[in-house]
Amino acid sequence: MYIKQIFLFLLVAFFLSCNPNSGNPSKEQYIESVQKKEFKKNDELYSNAGKLIGEFDFNVKATEEQKKDWEDGKIPWISLENPGSEINQLINADELVIKKTQINIIFDYPLNKPATFEFRNDKGFTRRDLVLLISEKYHEIYKEEELTSAVKTIPLQKRTGIINRNETQGKYGIWGHDLADLVLSGVEVHETSEGKINIILLIES
Repeated sequence: MYIKQIFLFLLVAFFLSCNPNSGNPSKEQYIESVQKKEFKKNDELYSNAGKLIGEFDFNVKATEEQKKDWEDGKIPWISLENPGSEINQLINADELVIKKTQINIIFDYPLNKPATFEFRNDKGFTRRDLVLLISEKYHEIYKEEELTSAVKTIPLQKRTGIINRNETQGKYGIWGHDLADLVLSGVEVHETSEGKINIILLIES
């Protein structure tokens, strides 16, 4: 539940320990503003999502080469930019994890303007189903952001200093991370008093 909060604290620690100009007020003020914005957004997200009724993770079976870094043989996330390269390694890929045929998935990271989309599947949803549709929607979100923003994404090779993606001002207000940075480690399943199913994504970067 608190993955994004943990990430933000680590981000601050990185800046303060590695940046020789960490005393620069503008830098610290920016980090603080990002923290406050994300904490507020998360509070609103959880207060409106409904009661937590389930959660599950997405683990990828490590190859022999990958086991050098993952001794337990499991990678605790799957790529959202290119899940096709890992989908056959996804553990319990075809397990039916959501029996409901209609769900709402909340896309909030790294978006200043979170968006909720409805998905339907008459057979419910497996891990494989969720990974592929979440990836596809993220691709659409990033594409639409670029088309609707006057501020364009600075190409990676032209970035200086911290190479995080610059903030753009399109439909979703994406900041901090390219799609290539995002991986899905898990989801939380929430249910409202009206019986609607809301999915909160646990995204790492």
